[in-house]
Amino acid sequence: MWIGASPASTGGGIKTTTFAIATLNFFSLAKGKTRIEIYRREISDTSVRRAFATISLSLVILGGAIFLLSFFEADKDLLSLAFECFSAYSTVGLSLGITGNLSDAGKLVITAVMFVGRVSMLSILIALFSKSKYKYYRYPTEDILIN
Repeated sequence: MWIGASPASTGGGIKTTTFAIATLNFFSLAKGKTRIEIYRREISDTSVRRAFATISLSLVILGGAIFLLSFFEADKDLLSLAFECFSAYSTVGLSLGITGNLSDAGKLVITAVMFVGRVSMLSILIALFSKSKYKYYRYPTEDILIN
């Protein structure tokens, strides 16, 4: 349920296009290509960066929420708490029935996760930080060994 809402829909979580761009990037890297091409179109680098930022931020938010819930709700099963967090982030409405039994702090965590899942943490960060003006210079590029 973390992946599945379509773009411009009211669903939260990771959109199908975001996951598709990430998957296409994996295949492109495996083939040794420097860009993503599909159906005679090239996916922009900005879209690829936004997709991976969205996925990374969602995992950070979900990990933090699961950690907070496990701290506030020590008597609950970790898998159940994780299910509630993923369900809240994706705004699907599924529950294992423990949401009503959460403490007030746990309910606040779930509420915050619902909001962030619907709005997207990347959108919140874009709204909070001012846009930097375009600089008319470029630094030399550097390849970093990854792996």
